[in-house]
Amino acid sequence: MNREPLLTTGAIVALVAAVLAFLKSLGVDISDDTQEALRNVVAILAPVVLAFVARQFVYSPNSVSNIADTQYAAGTPPTDPQPPIPPPAE
Repeated sequence: MNREPLLTTGAIVALVAAVLAFLKSLGVDISDDTQEALRNVVAILAPVVLAFVARQFVYSPNSVSNIADTQYAAGTPPTDPQPPIPPPAE
């Protein structure tokens, strides 16, 4: 997970399922139908929310090229918005 900043949809759905099971084991009255409905809602909304969040932090190659061309044209070398990811330790 160090190289991937976003949780996968499956991880989020599994987390919700685990929380629901934990709450039920504590005695919270959650019917099986309610649990299934909540898991379905999360399964539908998670990819949409993740796509929206991820889109704010990634750029298309064309956008990066346009930004670099604009900065070179202005006489300013392009800057890297974040440092490169170090290679994994062996």
